[in-house]
Amino acid sequence: MKKTKFFGMACGLSIVLAGCGGFVYTSIGGTVTGLGTSGTNSLTLQNERGFFKTLTADGTFAFDVASNASYSITAAAQPKYVNCNIAGGTGKMSGEGVNNSVAVTCVPNVQLKGTLSGLPDGGNLTLNTNTTDTVKNTLQDYVEIVSANGAFQLAGKYVAHGKPYVVTVSIPPAARYCTVSNGTGTADNTTPDAAANIGVSCVPAVPVGFTVKGLNAGSSLTLSNTFGSKVDQRLVSAIGIYYFNWSLLDGTAYSVKVDTQPTGQTCTIQNPTGTVSMSNPAATNIIVNCV
Repeated sequence: MKKTKFFGMACGLSIVLAGCGGFVYTSIGGTVTGLGTSGTNSLTLQNERGFFKTLTADGTFAFDVASNASYSITAAAQPKYVNCNIAGGTGKMSGEGVNNSVAVTCVPNVQLKGTLSGLPDGGNLTLNTNTTDTVKNTLQDYVEIVSANGAFQLAGKYVAHGKPYVVTVSIPPAARYCTVSNGTGTADNTTPDAAANIGVSCVPAVPVGFTVKGLNAGSSLTLSNTFGSKVDQRLVSAIGIYYFNWSLLDGTAYSVKVDTQPTGQTCTIQNPTGTVSMSNPAATNIIVNCV
């Protein structure tokens, strides 16, 4: 590639040769393997100056860099189906020569799969996957809706090889209580079937309803229902009859409270605690009075 030298304006030739601070624009780069050639995967790299390169196939890449500068190449966006690790992405240039020492290696991610039973006709189930965002290197939640019984695949988030995952029910269908089996593990692309045996089972349950009275127009309040170790919150913005997201199994105790009061009002609850019963298929004697 063409190299351009830059020197300080006040430096004479002899001073430059003595190391006045001149530098050459050269390049830092390397190779990418594991992306494939179909264009299905897209990896975005970023350098220390905030410039980006998007790669969709195996091959080479390069960023411009000064011959006396430090460099840092990171993944700004990972592909969906593979996860890419960067070796040699940080360092300092040691001369005018092109540096092709950075190695980006991509390995397959793991798709979570399972079987759902007990979903009523027309019902929806919202699942939550907690796993590592490999760009931010933090745990993140990914939500996906399943709308039919039988086999399902969580297509929204593939889990990076070697990273833990936890699948839970975020919002069950109405009048159902749902549990997850085999929802916790560590993704292993050498044995992907180990992440394909998640079981979600839903059974009939009792909805927990409540009536809101006296809430001013334009106001809102937040209620929560605590049962066992779970806390189910519901935001309400108008008077009327509502139900919490989670229905409860026969014989389960509940406790409802106001988490956030509406501005300028105070809301109290009649009958905030009780035990649900399948013989009374809706616990609707909870009254929220706002004044």
